[in-house]
Amino acid sequence: MRDWDIWYQKYLEQELGGLWIRPSAVYPLIKKLENRLPVQVLGLSEENRPIYNINIGDGPIQILMWSQMHGDESTATKSIFDLLHFLLDTENALAQQILKACTIHIIPMLNPDGSERYTRENALGIDLNRDAVNLATKEAQVLHTQLKELKPDFAFNLHDQTSYYSVSGSDKVASMSFLSPASDSDKSLTKSRVEAMKVIVVMKEVLEAYMPGHIGRYNDTYCKNCFGDYVQSQEIPTILIESGHIKGDNEREFIRKYHFLALVSALENISKQELPDPDKYFTIPLNKKNYYDLKIKDVFFEKSLENMGVRLENVLENGKIVKKIVKEDIILGKALKKMLFHSEINVKKIDFETFLKKFLIYYS
Repeated sequence: MRDWDIWYQKYLEQELGGLWIRPSAVYPLIKKLENRLPVQVLGLSEENRPIYNINIGDGPIQILMWSQMHGDESTATKSIFDLLHFLLDTENALAQQILKACTIHIIPMLNPDGSERYTRENALGIDLNRDAVNLATKEAQVLHTQLKELKPDFAFNLHDQTSYYSVSGSDKVASMSFLSPASDSDKSLTKSRVEAMKVIVVMKEVLEAYMPGHIGRYNDTYCKNCFGDYVQSQEIPTILIESGHIKGDNEREFIRKYHFLALVSALENISKQELPDPDKYFTIPLNKKNYYDLKIKDVFFEKSLENMGVRLENVLENGKIVKKIVKEDIILGKALKKMLFHSEINVKKIDFETFLKKFLIYYS
């Protein structure tokens, strides 16, 4: 087995870390690359921040990757810069093989306004991943134009997923999930969709050695307005990667490594044009949304003594990322029996407000 761990430490971009990756952290890194690689401004965001594209390689296979379509999903942005360090290593034979076969176009931050705010949506409050048809946002228009002009051979749509998903048939959290999106409501196995499935099988088989049983497959219900489904419908093999939860990885630095490994393994096999049987794609278990972050036992909530399950989300509060309870997802009593929990705490009959203050959890 290739020693991925040594590789990863060698190529880690030390200037990027944590959950909140802002334009002010990414733009200087792009500027440094301008001396070595072609860099273009594809357009401007709603608040006139530049949306950059980085090109690397000169091979005939055209590949497009984009990250931080959702401003609060930054894992792929970190791993993209790790990937660039790897590809720029002139002494690495695999990197040179990939660059000889492929030309890779990378948009490291599609939604800089949302990234500045640490929000899913852009400055207009629109989810870019639901704007593939209406093109109501400048950011979606930038991506649409790049897709139309480039017509890539493969597209990588890079995201983060919440901690709420298990791998069906087990109690294991889905730490990494993949999807070859449907291109129509019939979920037809088109040529492009099958090609994307082959790439996913490669990544899954590499990662299985590191996170056995923790790899899931997203539900492929067709979403007309979603970019992945739209791109797939344009006969462009489209691969969705969702970096998820690993216990103790609050800053998403462990999963960052595995995202890097997934991308390198995908590019290796694309460059060699050695993609496996797509049938293995359907052996990847589906995700199931049945995890809660915390079970709280014996807490006084709304004047009753309860056992409760809560899901937590990261939000920006006074310039810091804090944990906030998702009100809509609170469950009580018997509803807890069918769910899984990342952790459990018995607060021994303290009231809910005291619990929040003690454990520094935000609720409003």
